[in-house]
Amino acid sequence: MKKQVLALLCPAVLAVSALLASNTALAQSVAAAPSKTAAQMDAEQAKRWSLYWGWNRSTYTSGDIHFKGVDHDFTLKNVAAADMQTDATMANVAAIYLRPSEITIPQTNLRLAYQLNSDTAIALNLDHMKYVMNQNQTVDITGQIKGVAQSGRQVLSEDWLAFEHTDGLNIVSLEVEKQNRVYWFGERSNAKVFALAGIGVVMPKSNVTMGMIGQKRNDEFHIAGYSVSVGMGLELDIYKDVFCRTAYKMGYVDMPDVLTSSRGGDKASHNFSYSELLIAVGMRF
Repeated sequence: MKKQVLALLCPAVLAVSALLASNTALAQSVAAAPSKTAAQMDAEQAKRWSLYWGWNRSTYTSGDIHFKGVDHDFTLKNVAAADMQTDATMANVAAIYLRPSEITIPQTNLRLAYQLNSDTAIALNLDHMKYVMNQNQTVDITGQIKGVAQSGRQVLSEDWLAFEHTDGLNIVSLEVEKQNRVYWFGERSNAKVFALAGIGVVMPKSNVTMGMIGQKRNDEFHIAGYSVSVGMGLELDIYKDVFCRTAYKMGYVDMPDVLTSSRGGDKASHNFSYSELLIAVGMRF
């Protein structure tokens, strides 16, 4: 897994370095490349659409989760969670990652973008991540469950509480992107570093089992809150209008309306920050 993360991270680090470079250095780089070729490439890409599909890994900050319903009202403090990416083994790549009927199982990314001009794009973006509360951690608890006051420490065993956004933590956002051309791969290569900002809604299909009150999950997609994010990365053409793209994104999620049971009226609220590393392959049309 460490090798996979490093393989994604290296291009993103290079992109960050380029975006932080001085204006003078960038101007020298552009001047060194043939302006006609750059102008032609920009003209070919402007006013065009692109579509990409990719995969991600994510991390989350700890945070409080407040549960409220007809027979409970309690808060769990500093709950830790992790993502749940499908292992990229050779068997899984063939059976899941590249199989049309199964490709939504891993943590994935889908993006439809329109290139406004040579350095600006807008995009409708889906980040399908997964958020899984770590089982068997011990946290502080306050409030009441079935009229019984709760205080002190609580072990989050699977039979007491399972809390996941595994179908998943779906963020649908509108992003604005600014780009700069770079010539790291030759004067005629088409490579860009970019910075982006986005805002959108969070629409999870949450898997929550509240064993302490005997309730099962509400198996519905539901708009539970909002998210804001920023990011940066690298895009490189690999064949004509086919490109590879990697990005590092950071965001904030606030979900005040998470459905927690099938009986209705039971909800949870929580907020946290996330970091996401993605790699994708796309095409312009």
